[in-house]
Amino acid sequence: MQYQKLSSGDTVIEFHNNWLGEETIIINGQIVSKKSSIMGTNHYFQVLENGHIAKYVLTSRLNDSFQVLLDLRRNGQIVHDGVVVQFGTKPKQPKNKAKKNGIKKLKEYELNEAIDDLKKALEIDPDDPETYFYLACAYSLQEMTLEGFESIKLAVEKKLQDTEMILNHDMLAYLRMHPAFEEFLNSNFTAFDEKLIEKPDTDDLA
Repeated sequence: MQYQKLSSGDTVIEFHNNWLGEETIIINGQIVSKKSSIMGTNHYFQVLENGHIAKYVLTSRLNDSFQVLLDLRRNGQIVHDGVVVQFGTKPKQPKNKAKKNGIKKLKEYELNEAIDDLKKALEIDPDDPETYFYLACAYSLQEMTLEGFESIKLAVEKKLQDTEMILNHDMLAYLRMHPAFEEFLNSNFTAFDEKLIEKPDTDDLA
């Protein structure tokens, strides 16, 4: 097993290569490319950085000593050239059981319990974009618009790679139908108008 970590600004790219020649590219815990290779290959992927799409190409290749080397390009510009891939694996981190439990309860529509567990998961790993995404799903099902929008915004800020899920996931249908969503979408999920989000009248709650 071989493992190497590369950085491009705030973007951290992890390269895994197993003994079968299966290469996996991971960004912020999310798989963005997976290919089989013997002599090397190109991995093409996009990363949302500060509201803008950056196009990356990570190339694996062999040198004369049959060492695996990595080249990284961002928007056509070389970021890393000829980085030697080390043998070994990424140090294992403790599993976030709260996240796993939260997702399980979300799928079972135990929404209050799911939200509690997902919030606990964020206490363990406050930079996990997927946890914010699933939290947005729970809020959407409870028709809690402001909390749902905030969770989506944070998921994107934490570099959620598959932002298409925001547009396609069934559990987010309620948020997508809200009048404020179009402006939110056009801002690449970085800003929304809170004035368009109805809040309960405090007189009605008295």
